[in-house]
Amino acid sequence: MMHTTITKMFDIRYPIIQGGLQGLGTSPLVSAVSNAGGLGLITAGSFSSKEEMLEDIESARKLTSKPFGVNIALGIRKPMDEYVEGAIEARVPIVFTSGNNPEKYMESLKANGIKVVHVVPSVRFAKKAEAIGCDAVVVVGYECGGHPGKEDVTSLTLIQKAVQELSIPVIAAGGFSTGKSALAAFALGAQGVQMGTRFLASRETALHKSIKDKLIKLQETDTLLVKKSIGKAMRVMKTDRALELLKKEEAGAALEEMFPYISGEAYMELIKNGNENSGVISLGQTIGLIDEIKRTEEIIKDIVQEYEQQLEFLYRNLNREERSHCSVKKTR
Repeated sequence: MMHTTITKMFDIRYPIIQGGLQGLGTSPLVSAVSNAGGLGLITAGSFSSKEEMLEDIESARKLTSKPFGVNIALGIRKPMDEYVEGAIEARVPIVFTSGNNPEKYMESLKANGIKVVHVVPSVRFAKKAEAIGCDAVVVVGYECGGHPGKEDVTSLTLIQKAVQELSIPVIAAGGFSTGKSALAAFALGAQGVQMGTRFLASRETALHKSIKDKLIKLQETDTLLVKKSIGKAMRVMKTDRALELLKKEEAGAALEEMFPYISGEAYMELIKNGNENSGVISLGQTIGLIDEIKRTEEIIKDIVQEYEQQLEFLYRNLNREERSHCSVKKTR
């Protein structure tokens, strides 16, 4: 029922992909997603060195025989060359990139038979990813946790536009956490969905229990955008710390003043020790649809079941309307 170009490309059962979760996209979660039929992604930025990442890739291989990939965010904090080299050395079949242009890595990745997918916040960048040889793109709408780009376009419009203008498969991200939303993504023309917030609220993530407990009480209004003042808009959980950061931005704070809120150290203090007064954490608006911390296997099972039920519901009701219309015409 959910076979698409993406399931064939990645040799997975369901076109459900785990988003890159900094510090949390590690072997326990990755293997659980892949074992459940989706595609798990080791988040390269979770590790201080290539060697650490390679160790976790081997750990994942001991936990699953299913395909999984590596997510590499190409930013300005540190060079990611060694992590790209590590993915090649480990013979990982799939690499997702995000942030800066991955063009300089394309030749070596493709030469080693690796499928490359780039994450983009706009159709313009999606076209660039296609032009440099990416096998697919993840198109991220405004609702997403993390970086939605500068144009504030929702997934409903952005995904349709990308599908119209690209010839490579589009994976939808930003607002997807349920079977109904997956069905909507496919109706828009997407060939898969990527979910970050839904897997953030899973038993297998190493997120501190106090933060997990808070997640399931939040509504869709409990996120906000920070870092817009430096051109790196980021949707995060609404906390006192995040509101304090936003206030500083509105007052014209320099990057140096903002750094204690957005540094890697502050973030790790939050996810590992549950200290909300340290950093900020990415969170999508779809958190309002999540009210329970579940095992990853249950999450994917629920998504697939709801997808099939909703598809059947639509089929039955549309057919009923058609039959009713035909009956009226016959009696005239």
